[in-house]
Amino acid sequence: MLRLQQLWRHKWLQLIISDAKGSCGCTVPTYPKDPVQPGEDAIIDVQFNSANKVGEQNKTVTVTANTDPENTVISIHANVQMK
Repeated sequence: MLRLQQLWRHKWLQLIISDAKGSCGCTVPTYPKDPVQPGEDAIIDVQFNSANKVGEQNKTVTVTANTDPENTVISIHANVQMK
């Protein structure tokens, strides 16, 4: 299990994240449901379950918010090795 955090911060505008979707069922994002006030941190927590996965893994999380562009894609690259 891998846990990542992506941080957004804006000085002047309220950030409203309406959705965050992983590219597959093994990549699960959690995002703030309430508006993020200017200067505050917006943390998107992404959990990647590497069970039964070996080798190079490339996953994405698409975040939809009141930004320009509306969708931001977070890329996750990992090399999963057997124990």
